[in-house]
Amino acid sequence: MKKILVGILGVAIIFTLFGCQRVKGKIESIKKPDHEKIENARGILDKILEHIADTDRELSFKDGKLVDSELGVPHFDIVPFSEIKHFNAKEVVDGFIVRPVVDVDNPKLLIVVEAVDKKASESLVKAMAKVHSDQYEKFKEAGIQAKYLIGNNKTIRQGDHLLYVTWEGSKDIVKVFERYVR
Repeated sequence: MKKILVGILGVAIIFTLFGCQRVKGKIESIKKPDHEKIENARGILDKILEHIADTDRELSFKDGKLVDSELGVPHFDIVPFSEIKHFNAKEVVDGFIVRPVVDVDNPKLLIVVEAVDKKASESLVKAMAKVHSDQYEKFKEAGIQAKYLIGNNKTIRQGDHLLYVTWEGSKDIVKVFERYVR
């Protein structure tokens, strides 16, 4: 009988130790996430573009650009934020716009911006609302796919970083943004 109790006690101790190790591992993963935080707009944009290329087999991410997987030609331009008229350059540290090379019936638009401060980021959110309004007006006569993308647009702010996304899988793109922003 003693041997059975000692055996059960030994098994209980082993399970307790393994359970504690699992809890400790989870705590460590919270303290040290499996991804790094990125401070600059270009680094965040690159992570988002990598995600887009991973989820769209027609695209690949090479040399900082989204290109056609088969032909290797760029499908999207990456331009400075200053090319959107609603943004005040004094409010932005850095930012980028990803838009189609050929703009006909393609409402895909991605903007990643780092604001100077909290007040500037609030102003930029309003500017992004104007961008969304412009995009809606431009594509209101377009097909169902364009209207769907614009209707599912996401604009979020995390700290001084902002994201505007009109793209398939916008919810997942937002998750990538949130994962890497400090």
